[in-house]
Amino acid sequence: MMKIVFVLIMMVSLSVMIQKTYASQPLPNILLVVLDDVGFMGLGAYGSDANTPHIDKLAQGGAQFTRYYTAPLCGPSRAMLMTGLNSHEMGMSTLAEALTPEMTQHPSYSMLWQDNQKTLASRLQSSGYQTFASGKWGIGRVGKNLPHRFGFERSFVLDSTGASNYTEKPYLAIYESVKWFEDGKQVSLPANFYSSRNIVDKMINYIDESDIHKPFFGYLSLQAIHIPVQVPVEYIDKYNGTFDKGWDHMRKERLQRAINLGLVPDTASLSDTPPNHRKWDALSAPDKDYWARMMQVNAGMMDAADHHIGRLINRLDELGKLDNTIIIITSDNGPEFNTIGQGDRGFIMGIAEQIWMKTKGWDLHFDNLGQAGSLAAIGAEWALVSSAPLSLYKFNSSEGGQRVPLIIAGPGIESQGLVHPRAHVSDIVPTVLDKVGISFSPDEFYGRSLMPLLSEQKIDVWANDDFAIEVSGNASLYRGDWKVVSVKAPLGDEKWRLYNVLADPGETINLASEFPELYQDMLSEYAAYVQRFNIIELAEGESAIKQVAINSIKLWSLNNWLILLIIALIITSLSLLLIKLMSKRQ
Repeated sequence: MMKIVFVLIMMVSLSVMIQKTYASQPLPNILLVVLDDVGFMGLGAYGSDANTPHIDKLAQGGAQFTRYYTAPLCGPSRAMLMTGLNSHEMGMSTLAEALTPEMTQHPSYSMLWQDNQKTLASRLQSSGYQTFASGKWGIGRVGKNLPHRFGFERSFVLDSTGASNYTEKPYLAIYESVKWFEDGKQVSLPANFYSSRNIVDKMINYIDESDIHKPFFGYLSLQAIHIPVQVPVEYIDKYNGTFDKGWDHMRKERLQRAINLGLVPDTASLSDTPPNHRKWDALSAPDKDYWARMMQVNAGMMDAADHHIGRLINRLDELGKLDNTIIIITSDNGPEFNTIGQGDRGFIMGIAEQIWMKTKGWDLHFDNLGQAGSLAAIGAEWALVSSAPLSLYKFNSSEGGQRVPLIIAGPGIESQGLVHPRAHVSDIVPTVLDKVGISFSPDEFYGRSLMPLLSEQKIDVWANDDFAIEVSGNASLYRGDWKVVSVKAPLGDEKWRLYNVLADPGETINLASEFPELYQDMLSEYAAYVQRFNIIELAEGESAIKQVAINSIKLWSLNNWLILLIIALIITSLSLLLIKLMSKRQ
């Protein structure tokens, strides 16, 4: 009897000791860093030519994912990243700028969060975390879903899809202005502003002013490397000569580099280059210089972003917080391929775009690339290099539009190197909650905790279960190594295909006819996904790209009716003059 009592006492004592030990362990800080439009090979650890030593160090010490998927557009991605839900179940099915008239009447496309919408910030705040946001927000309608309403104690955010990195200036004609908010109130940018530097400065200030006895969650969302790509000239000049070989050669180099790094298997091959892409060798010497310089700006902007991320990491180290901070680095979607003020826009659109650029002080001059007035963008050819060896880029449901870097490092995260199982953007919220010990029901989220994978308790959290992604008709469903996908016009033919994206990440071999039962079963699962989330399927030929253009023209016309009237009067006057001259000759 005495032995039993002794054993019971020892068990209780051991339990109390374990609880005290657990309670004495401080909760980890969480730093979630979101880069903008960084493609699969956009970071040094993933084979980029950009220098990103601070990010690469995190990859070496933690987990570097090779099959992490987001939506192909920023708004839905960021909404899922912040909630763990599917974008359709919270009204964030596409960009506000891409809404069709039908979508505006549908709750899945409301672009508005209800007051009770839970986010990663609100969940962590309820468990004692201090919560800070700094950088681009861009979730839903401007000013309607700001972070101070959804769990962030301090926030300094750009509520737009993008803007100048130096001033409060829009990069699209759809906007008359862009708005920055601090703690829910509109603010003006300071003098000598540069996005990566000042966004990081603000996060450092929030952390410096925080309670040292409480953990923090920091959401750092940089504008790098969204249009316009801009960076101080010293970062650009670091890459002189780096891109002189051109996009055709460097895309092939990236494929081999990805294979050598183990990012993709040696069965990977490149998809066909879209027919509207230019051949590097067909460019004139001045054009080659121009576009090589454009990619130098892009690499320099990524380099600068890494430098400023490094300043934040060093500050955490100085404060004694780094060893207890989980750091997550990712991108919202694949690389941007659109340009502004370049390419064939049509006569009227071309004139209107040039007039708008002049009124806003934008230019595309070689000597000014990357500086305050430069509306620089890398274009489709370099975007295809950035997403190599994957197919296409942002706006598309291709691998290049949806498969992006993800790095997770910090205490309790095993140094695993490359992690090849699938992960979804909605996995981040349950992963963080699981890591910090906040209980939740798995049914609350579309995503799943990756902690069993990160702690090496499981080899795959999704296995052969399905997840799907849809934005404005660009649709895909993944199961194990397989994917069914339909890519919208203008870059796709809107037909469904089946790929083994583990062996064939370039999506070069359609296997639908070889595996008809799997193909049909996955299509049926996608149809169920459409019904479950009340997805509006666009008609053939309709797309987010087309709708953004339509909405831009409408809004620009309303905001600039006087300019249009003047153009119309000039054209009418010239036409009448021409008719008069022709009649005299007769």
